[in-house]
Amino acid sequence: MQEIVLYEFPSDGNYIFPQITLAQQGKFEEEILKLKKVTFYRFGNNYRIYRRGRFDSQTVYLSSRVPGNAAEKKAISELNLWQIGQKLSLEKNKPKPDEDKIRKLAVDFHGRIAIPLATFLMGLIAVPLAIKIKRGQKSISLGISLIITVAYYVLFMAGRFLGRGGLLPPYLAMWLPNILLSAAGIWLSTRLTEV
Repeated sequence: MQEIVLYEFPSDGNYIFPQITLAQQGKFEEEILKLKKVTFYRFGNNYRIYRRGRFDSQTVYLSSRVPGNAAEKKAISELNLWQIGQKLSLEKNKPKPDEDKIRKLAVDFHGRIAIPLATFLMGLIAVPLAIKIKRGQKSISLGISLIITVAYYVLFMAGRFLGRGGLLPPYLAMWLPNILLSAAGIWLSTRLTEV
């Protein structure tokens, strides 16, 4: 890229105007912008330039985290499924993998897949219940729905706790609530066909 202009509000003060950075050349490398022949201007609150500088090169980190800075790493809850899978495979391939970290990543990975599938499985339970319960009994169907949802949530959180603690394998800990939910749905469906 040629003739780049960046506007940035510095974090070290309360500025009215942004710092203006001009660069003759620049290129992107992942989340980094490398600039060549850089000039910057910083304006004060009196609308005048109070600081100016020139550099042969400058590196601008486009994300909020600087590589190697452990304090600013994303939490697992902020990562998507693909990123968790990447971190999991990287951790497994290390010469001395951290088993606790692998277990926590695996629990979150399986949990991210199991939760969306639970909505389908709840529908598997809802259809037989909707057919079996009469129209006038809305409060009963609402109560049953609430009980099933709370039971699933408790089972899911217990599985997460057991999986992260190493008491159950991560896949079993996260999929056990779904297995029980699907078994309940199949049981309700077969009971409905018997009647």
